[in-house]
Amino acid sequence: MEDLRTTLVFIGLLGFFIVVTLMLGVRERRRTRSRLLHTLRENFGKPASKKTSPERYAQIPQYTRHHTGGFRIDDITWNDLDMDQVFHAMDSTCSAAGEEYLYHLLRAPAMNAADLPFRQEQYAYFAGGDHEEERVRLQEILMDLGHAGKYSLYDYIDFTTALGERSNLPHYAAALAPFLAFALMFLHTGIGILVLLFVCSLNLITYFKEKARIAPHFQVFNYILRLLDCARELEKAGCPAFKEDTDKIPELLKAFASFRRGSSLLLGSTAGSADPLGLALEYIRIIFHLDLIKFNNMLRQMRGRQPQIDALLTITGRIDACISIVSWRETLPFYSVPELRDESAFPFNVQDLYHPLLSEPVSNSLTAQRPVLLTGSNASGKSTFLKAAALCALLSQTVGTAPAASYSGACYRIYTSMALRDSLQDGESYFIVEIKSLRRILQAARETENPLVLCCIDEVLRGTNTVERISASTEILRCFGSTDTVCFAATHDVELTGLLKDTFDNHHFSEEISDGDVRFSYRLQPGPSNTCNAIALLGALGYDRELVSRAKTRADRFLEEGSWQ
Repeated sequence: MEDLRTTLVFIGLLGFFIVVTLMLGVRERRRTRSRLLHTLRENFGKPASKKTSPERYAQIPQYTRHHTGGFRIDDITWNDLDMDQVFHAMDSTCSAAGEEYLYHLLRAPAMNAADLPFRQEQYAYFAGGDHEEERVRLQEILMDLGHAGKYSLYDYIDFTTALGERSNLPHYAAALAPFLAFALMFLHTGIGILVLLFVCSLNLITYFKEKARIAPHFQVFNYILRLLDCARELEKAGCPAFKEDTDKIPELLKAFASFRRGSSLLLGSTAGSADPLGLALEYIRIIFHLDLIKFNNMLRQMRGRQPQIDALLTITGRIDACISIVSWRETLPFYSVPELRDESAFPFNVQDLYHPLLSEPVSNSLTAQRPVLLTGSNASGKSTFLKAAALCALLSQTVGTAPAASYSGACYRIYTSMALRDSLQDGESYFIVEIKSLRRILQAARETENPLVLCCIDEVLRGTNTVERISASTEILRCFGSTDTVCFAATHDVELTGLLKDTFDNHHFSEEISDGDVRFSYRLQPGPSNTCNAIALLGALGYDRELVSRAKTRADRFLEEGSWQ
């Protein structure tokens, strides 16, 4: 009788603890959800503030690596245009699927206007406040999906087949043992409690030992289960802007009916360690090996379902990326919907073009009927304009957004050759790196069956001497002109403006030096630069006056006599 009373007291205390834990968990989850919804409302339309670890960022391109085909922005162009910074400025996505799809968009510009990833109506649905509650609900669903650790889901899927067949018999025994120990308590309370503690300790040890072996793969299924729930909730939300996408979800989910069954307890707490309910469920999973059992079942069921997983990731990523792009659009000073044509290269027409990463940009306009040669001194704005022009084309062909008052152009294969450097790893000098970079653009420009090339080149062949640079640069740039390539090239060699006047239009940037101060307007002006201000800039920036005077005298003598002394 005494043993029964003790057992009932123990059960009562345990039940009381469980009820209190459930109540605290429900309260904490409500508070967490309230804070999340407030954050989603407040942060929309503001600069992205996500912190992405270098390890995670290195895996974000995995979606692109698994979706090959078509034109892709190469690494040289990506780095020249500071696309890592552009991506981070744009990325306020809520899930790993959204991150990877957004990155993929920026790497894969559309080669015709009909292939843009989103229609303007889809952007318009999330803009403004008319559908704020629907947008916040979608973001809440996407936040529940979250991330699969620092790696991409594609990394894990590629290696799950290496695990082979796995038996659940040891885990079934581990799950049954606590119940047998609990039943023993009714026969002898003291021994039953000791056996229960021993069984739970043994289950903890064996659980963590096995979990350590499969931990990377385990995250696959945990994330896939969240992905399935996310897709189901997105389909229920019924966003009209993405009806074509969400209508595909029910058929895709059919392939995972058995995969999902009994999986609700296996999803880790998404509210964090401060959630008592999530913590309690985690201990239940550990003691009874529930997630290990489900892992082995899911491993068998997942084989052959990778195409459906990829399709669900794409649908989820598209919605997440679209919301993120709309939020980024609202941080811009202004933007326009680009007019993309599928016909000839010219004209390239842009009004009030600016660089989207600059906090106080100066806008410029240009209608290019032919290739353009830019001249002007250092820091006058040539490189920034080149980047802005290439970015305008790229963002127009990827996210349907031109950082300009208006923009019209064709769908281009975009290449740049700007921020090059020596390759110590390959043992190549700057000049070798540069001529290889230019060669890849020339080869692309000569592929007449492919879409036209837009290229931006900063300081052609700067890695060699003046005579050979001017001679070779003239012929290389003439090649671009002969292939209908939309070419924007910047140079300090004013001689090129005359040598290429039959092929290139000339524009320039200039500056004013007064009272020892340098003022740049950053305004694009027609015609070639007719000033040489490099030596004057030395004086304006504090160099010794005698040094500046001797340099100017030497330069003037060369211009008069044609030889250096």
